[in-house]
Amino acid sequence: MNNRTRIILRYLFVVHLGVFLHFAYELSGENPIVGLFALVNESIWEHLKLLFFPMLVLTLWDLFTTQKNNLCFLPARTIGILAGLVFIVVVYYTITGILGFQLAWLNILIYLLGVAFAFWVEKKVSHKCNTISVKVAIAILIFLIILFIVFTIAPPALGIFIPMAE
Repeated sequence: MNNRTRIILRYLFVVHLGVFLHFAYELSGENPIVGLFALVNESIWEHLKLLFFPMLVLTLWDLFTTQKNNLCFLPARTIGILAGLVFIVVVYYTITGILGFQLAWLNILIYLLGVAFAFWVEKKVSHKCNTISVKVAIAILIFLIILFIVFTIAPPALGIFIPMAE
């Protein structure tokens, strides 16, 4: 399989798993365990799970298969994930701030572009790493997992945690 095909398949995996996670909590009968990893409401924070957890699953797969000997992989993927999360937040608030309202198709487009941006950034930084950055990447991913779980259970009273108007 060539590199371009591999990139497209990874992108499609993340996007499709993210779409599934958008509906998984409701489909599970609002199972609280599923809610830790899937969307529980329409807040921007919850929508970030749609990028983070599929990318995390793909990261674990890659670590144990194709990237197990690549020290630069995990730091690059982590930076890509962070970039994708920031992209979604910044673009969403910029566009809704300009328009004064949101559009469902535009939100979907922001998600699709956020995933693409995450992979693009990962590729751009994939040749810059060291053993310290691997440890930092692991710490960042664990910290993000904890944040997603804690803020799903007890979200702060901030705008990013408030469900968007439909």
